[in-house]
Amino acid sequence: MSMNFSEFKKLIGADPGNTDPETLRARKSSPEFEEAAIEAEVFEEKLNRALHIQPPADLLDQIKGISQQPVRKRNWVPLALAASLLVFVGAAGLVWKQSNTWDSVESYVADHYSHDGNKTAAKAIDYLSDQEISKILAKLDAKADQELAGRIKLIKFCPTPDGRGAHMVVSTDQGPVTIFYMPKTQVTDGEMVEFDQMHALLVSLEHGSAAIIGEQSQNVENLVTILRNSLKTGLVDV
Repeated sequence: MSMNFSEFKKLIGADPGNTDPETLRARKSSPEFEEAAIEAEVFEEKLNRALHIQPPADLLDQIKGISQQPVRKRNWVPLALAASLLVFVGAAGLVWKQSNTWDSVESYVADHYSHDGNKTAAKAIDYLSDQEISKILAKLDAKADQELAGRIKLIKFCPTPDGRGAHMVVSTDQGPVTIFYMPKTQVTDGEMVEFDQMHALLVSLEHGSAAIIGEQSQNVENLVTILRNSLKTGLVDV
């Protein structure tokens, strides 16, 4: 069964470098598919170039100097410095996922969810094909049985403290819940992290770990058994 355009756009958007035979065949099937692939690659290249933008070497010293001036004599940031600062801040926001580091899993979970958790949950759709889910998880040496896959409404690659992972939004009878799968990160099993009216339950898996995140009124513990039984991790060539 050939891949339709909607499926192709979601797949290539999550993984612009995808070279699976089926993806390459779909890309060559029409100019529309080829154009979408090129757009995804161009955007990815912009992100990579943004990674190399550096602030002026003395930016921090200049900011400190400004902040230490008496209030009545304080000068506004020079135009060139302001422009440099805006470019740097804009680039930093754009490449958040490539550049952040965290001193603990707890700070990672809170920071990551605060960055785009609500926005990502709002984008979740009613249906994802098993193909879309399996392709992303396969890149992480994992797969999901139908018990979990049937609940996944959105999945994309995301950063973790130890490399690439998966950001999933799943349906529950209490509303959407977010799962961060961290293939190489170890956690304290059963630890609860609370932040910004949310809570996250850390779960150790056979390989790696996950954080199940929901509003404090949601019982995230209900997903632990499903996650352990349905998310198969540490697989090769799945």
